Amino acid sequence: MTGSQSLAGLITAIGYLPALLLGLFLGALADIWDRRRLMMAADLLRAAVLIYIPIAFGLHWLNPWQLAACAFLISSGAALFNPARDASVPHLVPEGSLMSANALVQTSSFVALLLGPLFAGAILTVAPLSSLFYADSAAFLLSFITIYLMRMSWGIQSAGRLQPLKSVGEGLRFTVQAPWAGQLLLLTALDNLFIMGPAIVGTPIFIREELHLGAQAFAGIEACYAVGMLVGAMLLGAFGKSLPKGKTWLVGMVLDGITFIPLYFAPTFAWMAAAIIIHALCIPLIMVPRAALVQEGVPGHLQGRFFALVNLTVVGMTALSAAATGILCEKLGVRGVFLLIGVGGGVCGLLGFGLKALRLKR
Repeated sequence: MTGSQSLAGLITAIGYLPALLLGLFLGALADIWDRRRLMMAADLLRAAVLIYIPIAFGLHWLNPWQLAACAFLISSGAALFNPARDASVPHLVPEGSLMSANALVQTSSFVALLLGPLFAGAILTVAPLSSLFYADSAAFLLSFITIYLMRMSWGIQSAGRLQPLKSVGEGLRFTVQAPWAGQLLLLTALDNLFIMGPAIVGTPIFIREELHLGAQAFAGIEACYAVGMLVGAMLLGAFGKSLPKGKTWLVGMVLDGITFIPLYFAPTFAWMAAAIIIHALCIPLIMVPRAALVQEGVPGHLQGRFFALVNLTVVGMTALSAAATGILCEKLGVRGVFLLIGVGGGVCGLLGFGLKALRLKR
C-alpha cells in the first residue's frame, strides 16, 4: 500500500508482541477457563480479522495502522490457542501415548508448512492476492468446527476468576521450585538464541550471497525444512514411544546444532538442500519430547502458563537471535555464522547432560 520497507518491518515485529506482552496472562486463561471454548474463540477472532483485511482493502478503508492492529490480534489468537491446545493433549490420549500424540500434532503442523505454499500458489493462478485472506479465514472456521465436534474426556473446566499477577506468579514459582523446569527453560533460551536467527535470517542470506540464487531457491529450501521435519516427526511417532524424554530432547538439541556445520562447506544448492533435510529431521527430537515433558511433569492447572512461558522464551530469543544474526553475518560472513551456531547449539545440548534433574526425566 505504501512501498515502505520500514513499515513492513514494523508490522512484522508487532506480530511478536502478543506472545511477549500477553503470553503469560493468556496462558493463565487456559488454566482456569474451558480450553476447548478458548480455542474456538481464538479461531473465530482470527477468522474475523483475516476476512476484514481484504474487505477493508477493497473498500479503500485499510491503512497500515489497521493492518498492524490486525497483525496484533491474529498473533493474540495464536498466543491464546497454542497453550490451550498443548495443555489439552493429555486429556485426549491414553496415558503413555504423549510422545506419539505430540508427534501427530507436530506432523500436522509440518504438513501445513509443506502444503500451505502449494495451495497458495494454486489459488493465485486463478484468483487475486486478496483471495488468500478469504481462504485463510475459511481455514480457521474449519478449525473452529473440528474443535466444536471434539469430545474431551475430562469435561469442562469450572470457570474461575483471573487474577493476572497472582496467576503469573504461580507459574513462575513452579519454575523455580522444580529444578528440571527451570533447566528446560534455560536450555530452550540458549538453543533458540544460537539457532533461530541463522535459520530464519541466515538461510536467505546464504542463498543470495553464497549461492547467488533467488526466491525460487529459497522456496525450495523451505520445502526441505518441511519435508525433513515431517519425516522426523513421523519416525519419532512410530518408534519413539519408549525413549527417555529428557535424554531424547538433549540429543535433539546437540543434533540441532551440529547439523548446521556442513553449511560452512556447502558449495552448491544440492549440498545445502541435503544438509537442511538432515538438520530438519532432528527438529522434532526437540519439539515433541519438550511438549511431553511439560504435559507429564507440570501439574494440569499450571500447564497453560508453562506452555506460554516456553513460547515467551522461544519468541524472545528468536527476536534477539534474528537481530544478532544480521550483525554477525556482516562481521564473520554467513558461512562463519553457521559454523559458529552449529558448534554453539551442539555445546548447549552437551551442557544439558550435566543437568541431572532434566537428563533423568523419563
